[in-house]
Amino acid sequence: MIKNSLKEKFPKWYEDLDPNKHYLVMSDDYDSYFSCRVLMDLFNLEIGGFFQFNSGLWLNKERTDNKQPIYVDLSIAKGMTFDNHMTFIKNPLAINPNIGVSSYSEKYNGSTLALICSLYDYDITDTKRLTTLLCIDGWYRGYYNENGAFRYVNVKWYKKFGMEDKLLPILKENDKDYFENHIAKYNINAKISMTNNKLHCDTNIPLPDCSYKLALPVRRYTTNKEQVQSIYEEDPDCIITSAETYKNRYCYSRKDNKYDEI
Repeated sequence: MIKNSLKEKFPKWYEDLDPNKHYLVMSDDYDSYFSCRVLMDLFNLEIGGFFQFNSGLWLNKERTDNKQPIYVDLSIAKGMTFDNHMTFIKNPLAINPNIGVSSYSEKYNGSTLALICSLYDYDITDTKRLTTLLCIDGWYRGYYNENGAFRYVNVKWYKKFGMEDKLLPILKENDKDYFENHIAKYNINAKISMTNNKLHCDTNIPLPDCSYKLALPVRRYTTNKEQVQSIYEEDPDCIITSAETYKNRYCYSRKDNKYDEI
C-alpha cells in the first residue's frame, strides 16, 4: 500500500471511478495496457480511447459518449491521468509520484502499473507477476546500473509504494540478465498500434474489438526543455502531452490551433 505521505499529494478523483461516468484512454505499451487491465478489473471500466503519439487521440463513440476520460500512463497537460513521467507542466488532476520532485536523478523511475497497484492495494503475490512489474518501464535497472550507485533511489520508491518486502528479495537473488530474459520471453516491450481503425499488437494480448476514429490529430516532437517551455508559454493549449524522457530532453505532442481542446 502506498505511503500516506505520497498519497496525500494526489487529487481524490481516483476514489470514485464509475463505468457510467468514465472511460479509459490507453497509450501504446504494456505499462498502459496492464494498468488499464487492473482498472477494468477493479471498476469495470472500458478502453474507450487510444493515444498514439505520432497520430493523436482515437475514440470509440459508443464507449465515450457523455463520459469523462481517464488517461492511463499519459503525461497529459489537462485532465485526469495516472502517470509516471516527469514534466514541468503542472496538471492539478494528475496522479503522479513525481509531483514535487525537482531532480531528474531522484525521480520515480518505475511504471504507472506499479503506481496503480500500490494506490489500490491490488494483490500481486507470485514471482512471475512481480518480475513483470519490475520489468515494465525497466524498474529493475537502477538497482544494478553503475554497480548499484543509484540503488538507493529505487529502494526509496519501493518503500514509498510499500513493495520493498516483495520486490527486494527478487532483486537480491537475481541479476540484470534474469529480467532481460523475462522481457524477451514475454515480449514485454511490444507496442500497441492503431491499424485500420482497430487496436493491434503482435502479441496475443486481448484488445477491445471495436473501431476507433481519430478525434484529435497531433504531431510528436523531441527537443530540449527550454524550447518546450517557450512554446507552452506562447500557447499553453497546443501542448497535449509532454515528458522529460532524458535529462533536459523532452518528447511532446502538439496539436494545431484549429483543433478543439480535449
